[in-house]
This record gives sequence, C-alpha cells and structure tokens, in this order.
Amino acid sequence: MSPTRKPSLATLSVARARAALGVVAVVAVVTVGGSGCRFGEAAFSTSFDDVGFDPGGTVFATLDGRDQNLVEDGDPRVAVAMTWVVFDPAGDLSDLDGAALSSMAHEMAVRDALTLVFANQGEVDPGARFLVVREGGAIVQSGDGDDVLPGLDFRLHVAPERLDAGSTYAGIAPFGSRRTLEVTIDEATFGDTDPVVAGELTLTFDAIAGRDAGDAREGSISGAFRAPLVVEAVAEKNAALLAGAQGSDAVLALPLPPRGEPL
Repeated sequence: MSPTRKPSLATLSVARARAALGVVAVVAVVTVGGSGCRFGEAAFSTSFDDVGFDPGGTVFATLDGRDQNLVEDGDPRVAVAMTWVVFDPAGDLSDLDGAALSSMAHEMAVRDALTLVFANQGEVDPGARFLVVREGGAIVQSGDGDDVLPGLDFRLHVAPERLDAGSTYAGIAPFGSRRTLEVTIDEATFGDTDPVVAGELTLTFDAIAGRDAGDAREGSISGAFRAPLVVEAVAEKNAALLAGAQGSDAVLALPLPPRGEPL
C-alpha cells in the first residue's frame, strides 16, 4: 500500500543573518491580523522590477520527528516555514473563532510564503551549504560536490497577481520554471533554551526553452531568515487549520508528506 500523509493533528486531538535582519531579540508575542509583533524574522529582496516577496510575518522552524504512523524518526527533517500572515505558531489557533481563522486562511492563500525542508537534522549546522534545482515538479540536481550538501527541498507560494476587468492571460508573465535554491546555515541551536535556525538564501528563476512562455520572468529572490523552533504537534495543527478548504499542505507543505514524496 502506498504511504499516506501524516494525519492532521487537528483530528488527533547568526552573525550574518542577524546583521541582515537587524535582530537583537525575537519577540514571540503576536496578535492575529496585520498588527502586533512578528514571530521570527525574514527579509528578502528581488531582482524583478514589478514583483516583491515578503513572507516575513511569521517565520518558524519545526522538526518532523514522527512519520505518518507516528513512528519516531531518529534524524528528523527540519522544516523552516515563512508566511506573510502574522500569527503565533507556538500557540493553539483552534482557540480563535471561525471568522478569524477563515480570514487568516484567505490571507495565507493570497500572500507570499516559503517553506524550506532539510532531509536530516544532523546536517543542519552553522556553515552548512545546501543546493537544490527544480524543473517544474522534479528535482534535477541536489547538492554540488563535497562542499554543498544535497537533501534540500522547498515549497514556494508567490502571491497571485491582482486582476481587474481588463486583465487577460496575455498580460500575465509566469516565473521561469527552472528554480535553483541555495541556502547557507548561519545558526542552528536545537537543544538550547531558545532553539533557532537562521540562514541566508538565494532562489534563482530561469526560463526553459520550449517549456516556458517567451516572456517568462528570470531573476532572483535573496535574503535572510531567523526561525525559532516550534514543537511539531502545534506547528502541524496550526498549519492545517490555516489551510482551510485548500488542504493541509496547500501553502506551507505542513504536515510534510512521507519521505521520498515530493512537497
């Protein structure tokens, strides 16, 4: 029988990164909506003239410590999730009313998000460098020689373009479908009092001749992130709640699919 995704827990009742982000301390008290302090930090710039990227509302890391059958993983995957939506990933969002959750789920679908997934916690150390290249839904390169590790994957969710009565498909330029992600870990402290994963990344878009439209966007997104660690059960339950009718993995890819399956 083919493996199934982990059941929703809703039903189971850096020196450089700090400099780039201007982080002195992480304040993890947040309010629902567009105001209040943010959880974690992320700051990105793009080379595109007309497209920004801002998943810096809530940034957190979690360990995928148990598989879909709740069997413990001795060297779990590490997920770093970033979204524009501001919420407290360390608190149970089921305490919010339905209207608030529905509003947040809507914002999740129409705002920027990015999830990084590292295959093994034991490799996520300060100074570690990772690379993955995707073409469409397929990984065509993982790692690069002895100094750049494999085992990285990602889920990118770019805010959909705003349309009006005069919009046509001819006016929408897609992103190039060859996407190269490079990540350098600046800080990884899983066992400390305040565990965190921090690093820098560059995501490059290239058009593929014969596959992409002639006006496909080519360029890059680059920046830094600082993600406090959140326990697995709470992180996955909240992601499922915020996904709404889209399905539990629609935006943040949480809960993660079984090992070996694409994000």
